[in-house]
Amino acid sequence: MKRLIITVSSVLILQNVLAIAAAFASEPSHGLSYFGDLKYPRDFPYFDYANPDAPKGGKMKTSAIGTFNNLHPYADNGIPAQGIDGYSMWIYDRLMVQSQDELSSAYGNLAETVELADDYRSVTFTLREGAYWHDGMPVTIEDVIWTFNTLKSKGSVAWKSANKRVVSVEQVGPRTFRFRFDETAPKTRQLAMQMSSFIPLPKHYWKNRTFNATTLVPPLGSGPYRIKTVDAGHRIIYQRVKDYWGRNLNVNIGAHNLGEIEFIYFLDKNIVIQSLRAGVFDYKREFNTDDFATAYDFWGLHEGLFIKKMLKLGKTYGMDWGILVNTRIEKLSDIRVREALALAYNFEWANRVLWHGLMKRNISYFIESGLEATGPPSAEELFLLEPFRDQIPERVFTHEFLLPENSPSGRNRDTLLQADALLESAGWVVSDFKRVNRASGKPFTLEIITSDIAQERMLVPYVENLKRLGISAKLRRIESNTMVNRKRTYDFEAVVQQIWLNNIPNAGWIRSSFLSGNADIPNMQNYAGIKVPAVDALVEKLIFAASEDQMNIAGRALDRILLWSFYVVPGAYPQGRKFVYWDRFGFSPPEKMVWNGWPHLWWIDKEKNARVDAGISALKDSTN
Repeated sequence: MKRLIITVSSVLILQNVLAIAAAFASEPSHGLSYFGDLKYPRDFPYFDYANPDAPKGGKMKTSAIGTFNNLHPYADNGIPAQGIDGYSMWIYDRLMVQSQDELSSAYGNLAETVELADDYRSVTFTLREGAYWHDGMPVTIEDVIWTFNTLKSKGSVAWKSANKRVVSVEQVGPRTFRFRFDETAPKTRQLAMQMSSFIPLPKHYWKNRTFNATTLVPPLGSGPYRIKTVDAGHRIIYQRVKDYWGRNLNVNIGAHNLGEIEFIYFLDKNIVIQSLRAGVFDYKREFNTDDFATAYDFWGLHEGLFIKKMLKLGKTYGMDWGILVNTRIEKLSDIRVREALALAYNFEWANRVLWHGLMKRNISYFIESGLEATGPPSAEELFLLEPFRDQIPERVFTHEFLLPENSPSGRNRDTLLQADALLESAGWVVSDFKRVNRASGKPFTLEIITSDIAQERMLVPYVENLKRLGISAKLRRIESNTMVNRKRTYDFEAVVQQIWLNNIPNAGWIRSSFLSGNADIPNMQNYAGIKVPAVDALVEKLIFAASEDQMNIAGRALDRILLWSFYVVPGAYPQGRKFVYWDRFGFSPPEKMVWNGWPHLWWIDKEKNARVDAGISALKDSTN
């Protein structure tokens, strides 16, 4: 009887183990979400933000600044053309398509299904039948494997670095292949999401070509567009592929509507603006707030034929263009000095005079995302912070991070007095109207470097405020190659820098930016020289979070430490993404979508198009 009881108990235990294993076992899915469930079911007809009835055809012209001399994005030389620059890649297909109305989810495109291993050490895709290259040859697993191995050995440095933890790919079924990750890879979904964007290349096309060489010959693709015309350095035209193999997939319904997309290259920003106003091209993403506010007040806008639009999109700006200080420099290692530098910046004045009130003060490394620290710290955040109480500023535990609000019409006298008191307490006193070290008598000097003339203009008033504090401040604009080299070796005191941190921060990027172990290694992004164990721990908590809520809690705790440590003089960020265009188009992005859908969710509206053409034609006739 006793033996029978043990046997039955063993069976029950085994059944429980199997049930638990089944609950956690992954199965092939039509999509992959970083956290939680997918929004869209397997049989969804199209994305909610797409217009399935959008008409096809017509042409959109847009602009680019500079030049190009390369159509192969994986060559480690040359300047790639717009539309084939590593982000757009319009002539190629990715394994999966990113949803634009979820935090981070992807759905099958070239890949029909995806399966993430329970131990996060591999991700498996099943290739969709019926996919083919523009020459009619099928897309095969052999193309996938050849592409990966070739990029590992001959691809660009950037690609190799981004994928260094992906060690191999192998075929495991008739249409199934598996990417394997190394033992040091984080046990999260990040690498799987990264590989869902993998782009296979045609092995047969590259067989007799030099893979890592630049080229101006349009390469063979499989995507919704092909390159129609190339005028090296001047223009490139993409043409919609009418028999595109994936045109009826749910991820592509309502997308890729424009018959042609042309990039016209210019060398001068002012010529770009005048050309757009003259109707030479149709659309521009405007990054300059002053130009957005003032440069497009012309007849087209007055007649309702030209549109200025600012959209609130759902992607964080990170720390958008702050002044980052190098704590490796002795005087900047004092947190009181760094806080004083932050107080000297009069955002309110700059917003009124330089930005026409269209910017907001950036007071978070994860601005307008779930990771942004707002209000006092929560109990969950305090639980993560408490073990490090003796390592981080006390205000992290007690105060919301806020900066004084200055008068937009004049000097920030009150905050400059606060800055003066901080500098005095740090041993920097005023003598003969100059800020000097109380012990050594050496003057306080500060050089801020930038490579952007617009940033230079923005920072002149800040430098004047530093001089009012007695600091011998100098703003220096240097050419871009010198800037890259100085940042690589941390050869600067302060630098204008944007810190890119997405809604789900990339593990490699956030480690490079903040971990102690990366503070003294050349060519990392830890420009401030941060060496704080609490930051190290919270970065890892964020990376390995098992849920969006856990990630956000760790992110907010990290945000508080970084802010109260004053590694950056926080700058400004736009109230929204800005676009200017002739009113020829239809598009309808929902609130908080990651992007505005340009160009693939836009279409030509025939009535609007005719109205714009008539208006431009009438103006030309009246001036002849």
